[in-house]
Amino acid sequence: MDALALYEKARAHEGSLAGFYHHNVRLDTDAGPVLVRTPGPAAEEMDLRLWPEAAVLEAIRPYVTQVPRLLHAHTDPEFQIHTFVEGRLVDDLVPDGKARLPEAVLDGVERFFGELLRVPDGALPPVPADWPSNGDTTAFALLLLDGVRAIRARADAAVEGLYQELRVPADPGRLLAERAAGLSARPFRLLHADIHRKNMILTERAGVVFLDWELALWGDPVYDLADHLHKTGYARADRERVRAGWERVAPADCRVGLREDAAYYAAYEEMKSAVVDTVRWGRRIALAATAAERRALAEELRGKLLRGGRHWGGGMPVRPEGIERAAVRWLGGEG
Repeated sequence: MDALALYEKARAHEGSLAGFYHHNVRLDTDAGPVLVRTPGPAAEEMDLRLWPEAAVLEAIRPYVTQVPRLLHAHTDPEFQIHTFVEGRLVDDLVPDGKARLPEAVLDGVERFFGELLRVPDGALPPVPADWPSNGDTTAFALLLLDGVRAIRARADAAVEGLYQELRVPADPGRLLAERAAGLSARPFRLLHADIHRKNMILTERAGVVFLDWELALWGDPVYDLADHLHKTGYARADRERVRAGWERVAPADCRVGLREDAAYYAAYEEMKSAVVDTVRWGRRIALAATAAERRALAEELRGKLLRGGRHWGGGMPVRPEGIERAAVRWLGGEG
């Protein structure tokens, strides 16, 4: 396999598969299809990062079966080549969270968490010296909150104007920081930290394969469950099935304080979503082609602000028409 030739071919390719931080291009080779994964244009960082994705995939290969195989990693230029996973995105199967997912998906999620929770820490790349100590869930939660504070603080004048008009406070995590001291201590584990419908592919032979390891972390395993439940938007019965499956496969010391602390991390995810999506949805509203599209997006953003605002002490958010006007006023000149 001529990796650099595949990289150049991927760069020249006009279309790419979805990805916020990466471009993903399927290419056919004599050995079968591969996925060439290259960094996308400088997307705003909205998430914590700990390790290079290739280092994670290489480390977990003996322990986690439901992942793409890393075939090549290159640093200059930066790109990876993975096996191409044939199948259907779970988001294409049931995108809206109202209908039940196939049993094969739910079984795959349970099996995946069981494998993930048993990856030995000695197999993983080292963490920085200032990373929270193993088991210090409070420090881990505060690290997550610092990431949201950084997103909020780096707003330029236009985004700051939108934040202020939509009543997103300068420190949206203040109340959650006060609650973080009450989290139960649990041993840290490898976290995928971005498991959702568009990162899961249902295959005929391997079951569910889990993609996009660029945001993997070393931290509180209960956060990984809560993050997954938030981002995946299961129907209620499936949500309880996944939660119960996690409890079945998790070691006893990882289950301490599960219900209370999963609720804390769910609150964190709602707060973070409101901060991040004020910008993302605001830009979508400003660029929307029709009045109907603008209104639908504004109603979605209002729902996010309502849910997130509960955790920073906010009142009723701005009405949809006010959100539309604010987005166009502050972000209408972007892009």
